[in-house]
Amino acid sequence: MRSRIECLCLPLALLAASTAHAQTSTAPAADVVEPAALAAMDKMSAKLITLPAFALKADVTTEQVLDTGQKLQYGGTVDIRAHRPDAFKISAVSDIQHRDYYFGGGKFTILAPRLNYYASVPATGSIGQALDKLKTGYGIELPLADLFTWGTDQSLRMRIKSGYLIRPEKIDSRTCTHYAFRQEQVDWQIWIDDSDQLPCKLVITDTTDPSMPQYAAVLHWDLQTQPSAADLAFAPPADAHQIMLVDLAKGDKK
Repeated sequence: MRSRIECLCLPLALLAASTAHAQTSTAPAADVVEPAALAAMDKMSAKLITLPAFALKADVTTEQVLDTGQKLQYGGTVDIRAHRPDAFKISAVSDIQHRDYYFGGGKFTILAPRLNYYASVPATGSIGQALDKLKTGYGIELPLADLFTWGTDQSLRMRIKSGYLIRPEKIDSRTCTHYAFRQEQVDWQIWIDDSDQLPCKLVITDTTDPSMPQYAAVLHWDLQTQPSAADLAFAPPADAHQIMLVDLAKGDKK
């Protein structure tokens, strides 16, 4: 039987070879934004805006960093059903927690099915306007929310410090072109389907943390499903308990 040290040698050698190969890739200067990278994002944004309604399932991976610096990785799913311009349901499920988010009919609701609690606050306007209010007013950031705001919020584009094309790659059976971007406090990568210009995969890296934890999502689109606003309306489950959300701007409960 080989010793433990001998068993470790092979994976370490493979890792070293892989790292050496990866280091042969070069990136543009830190402040360069390639026009082709921005053009690809603009095409993707234009495609997303044309979708009146859609369903999407994402397989997601989230990293948690312990006080020791060790990383833990968790898997889950995010299911999105959206009806533009003013309704969605997002269901985020993992072994750690389950949250459902509803927007429509002039309000936003968050439901914790395992705890049987929910909270609602007024929210009007478009999906993008509602997402902005939730972030600034209540500190709530929804998973994959940028899918709703690309192309409508020009400030997102202006935050990009660098961006460049990497290469075409396979995501499942799709050929998707890989791009990398940097902005303050976050690095992110996106793979865009060459055939329909929809995003195939996202990887977001938190650069404010020395351990640089990542959030990754592989996206599976269903453009045949066309949910209506009524399909996405919230109905409280039996015996569910309503709680209140804190309005950060006012410092009181609403």
